[in-house]
Amino acid sequence: MSTLKTRIAALPLVQHIIFAGLAFGLFRAANIYLDALYAASKFPVPYNVGQTAFSGEKIKAWYQVMANAGTLPIYWQTQLFDFVFILTMATMGLAVPLLIRRLFTVDSLPYKLTTWAATLIPLGALLDVIENLISFVMLAQPATFANWIALVYSSAASLKFLFIASGYIAVFTALIVWIGVLLWRALASVMTAKPVNA
Repeated sequence: MSTLKTRIAALPLVQHIIFAGLAFGLFRAANIYLDALYAASKFPVPYNVGQTAFSGEKIKAWYQVMANAGTLPIYWQTQLFDFVFILTMATMGLAVPLLIRRLFTVDSLPYKLTTWAATLIPLGALLDVIENLISFVMLAQPATFANWIALVYSSAASLKFLFIASGYIAVFTALIVWIGVLLWRALASVMTAKPVNA
């Protein structure tokens, strides 16, 4: 991944802006479509609740609700399309933080934070792939899968949320620190400016 980060960071600025814009646009489009599929599947609880249930019995009960409603095949589609969403998230998670990083001085705190973000978000995407693969194991036997599989599934999901959230927080923190430094410098410049003699 470090080689990919280096190649993206080396893009000319205009190309990087276009690439990051496209990556973010595709990410949002995939997110919207994924949410629509999830709603159509009539999964009984929000996806973050379902993914972090740590309970095979609860997940089996939710699968049964969809089976009774005849929407379990749509949930299969949702899980399959999630791989497309994951790809767009990983791409966005590399392109956007590295673009924002161009604002900062090398080795400054904001520079380091955005560098970490460009690692954390793609790692979260990788955990999402693992989580998805485990979900197919459960879906293959939705009423009889071993309950311990749900523990592994929810562990991967929880780590995914942790990594992605940490990446987003790192980007926002970098921007806040950068803006704070700019405002402080501007204030210091005003305070130290010599008054103009009348």
